[in-house]
Amino acid sequence: MTSPNTVEVTVKFVTIMQKYSHQKRIVMQLPSDPEKALEVIINKFNIPWQDNLERSVRIFIRGYPWETFLKKKMTLTPGDEIAFIPISGGG
Repeated sequence: MTSPNTVEVTVKFVTIMQKYSHQKRIVMQLPSDPEKALEVIINKFNIPWQDNLERSVRIFIRGYPWETFLKKKMTLTPGDEIAFIPISGGG
C-alpha cells in the first residue's frame, strides 16, 4: 500500500551491510524525504548507525553521495536506488 508521501525504491546493501538486511537488495516503500527514509531503513533493520557505521559507510542515492543529495534538496522518486557501501568494501 502506498501513501501520497512515499515512493517505491530499491535499497542495496553491499558486503558487511548485508548482515543487517540479510539480503543484497530490497524494494521498499519509503518517505520521499531522504532523511526520513534513512530513519525508516535504520529502524527496520536495526542498523547501529550512530556507532562506527556512520563514519565507515557511504550512502549513495541515484548515484549522488548522501551529502550532495541533501545539499541539492533532492527528494526520492519512484525507482531510485539507495546504496549502503562500506568505505573498505566496495563492490
